[in-house]
Order: sequence, then C-alpha cells, then structure tokens
Amino acid sequence: MSESNLGEIERWHKKIEMIGIDIKGLNQETETGRLKLKTTFMNEHFIHELDKIGLQLINIRGTIFGRLVLLLEVKK
Repeated sequence: MSESNLGEIERWHKKIEMIGIDIKGLNQETETGRLKLKTTFMNEHFIHELDKIGLQLINIRGTIFGRLVLLLEVKK
C-alpha cells in the first residue's frame, strides 16, 4: 500500500471516529479502492453521518465474531 493511500485511510479513520463509530478495523481494497470498515454497532443514524462526510454504504455483512463489515465508497 502506498504512502498516499495510508494517509487517505488515516484521514477517513479520523472522520469516522469523529462521528462516533467504534472502529475495529479500516482498510482499503486493492482492486476497487473501496474502504472496509469493521465495527460492532451500526444504525441508521451512523449511516446518514457516513453519507454526510462523503462515504456511501455499498454493502454490510456480519461476521461470526459479532462484528459488522461495511463496504464503503467515496462519493464523487
């Protein structure tokens, strides 16, 4: 992963944290450039807040460990 990608992920990490989402992991897919956010709780309020900061929810799924994995895309 390039240094600019790490800086971008760090910037998104801070923005997501500021809206109150408990981040368990955040990384970027190499093929699509979409962000994968791992968290334990998500509701409609947080989805709207993600939209306000420029991230669009593409997919959400649960894991066997009780976490949620959100696939997010930066809005153009």
